[in-house]
Amino acid sequence: MRFTNKNLPKRRSHLDEFVRQQGLRPVGVTSWKGRDIFLAETDLEVDKPGDFPWGYYQVAWFVTSPKDMEKFDVGSWVEFDKNHDDKQGWTESERERARVREAIRMACQWINTSEEAGRYDA
Repeated sequence: MRFTNKNLPKRRSHLDEFVRQQGLRPVGVTSWKGRDIFLAETDLEVDKPGDFPWGYYQVAWFVTSPKDMEKFDVGSWVEFDKNHDDKQGWTESERERARVREAIRMACQWINTSEEAGRYDA
């Protein structure tokens, strides 16, 4: 997945095309403090053998702007080793939910930190 300022989706209408181009699949939408958080995940990837010898997943998150819910304010992603949480004995669907929960936590943390820093003050 290659995120740059030039290819990140700027509006909700661009998200589907971006997700397809990046090899992601949508996994959900949630809200935090009146803003939508869109989530998408890759299938298992194996192109970083040094970092992730058994493969990895990437979960992307995108947050809408506080001033215009049609525009995105920020987007980022989290990488997970294929064997994350092995000791939990979880099924693959439980592991996917854990990855998505972590991406949501990061997006919410970003929103909270931005508010605390006064990024959205008038």
